[in-house]
Amino acid sequence: MMNQEANQNSGVEQELRRLENQWQEALSRPDLAILDRLMADDYVLTTVSGEVVNKARVLAEVKSANATAEVRNTEVAVRVYGDVAIVTGLVLISGKFNDKDVSTRSRYIKVYVERQGQWRVVAAQATLIAQQ
Repeated sequence: MMNQEANQNSGVEQELRRLENQWQEALSRPDLAILDRLMADDYVLTTVSGEVVNKARVLAEVKSANATAEVRNTEVAVRVYGDVAIVTGLVLISGKFNDKDVSTRSRYIKVYVERQGQWRVVAAQATLIAQQ
């Protein structure tokens, strides 16, 4: 029984890592269709400044932005708890967003929930790492 559960979690972990890669690529391009699909309708983001924004606002800001940024996730860790999963990692962003340099390093956490057989992000939070 434990092996079966471990194998299931391993498959889910691989799927979530694949979704994280899609998210990273969608932010770099940007690709609104992929971001829309990955975010649950009730998605909320707590930004590095502490502001809480919903899915519609995130998509609108990505759509209207003049962005040339590369997004790269590292140190990704996945923990699965049934139909909920926590993904943490380090995100490295380099480039410009609306002609403003947005090169940063942040720690992030995302909460995924499986609904109707699909994993979606319901919440995310980022913490800026101070320059040294």
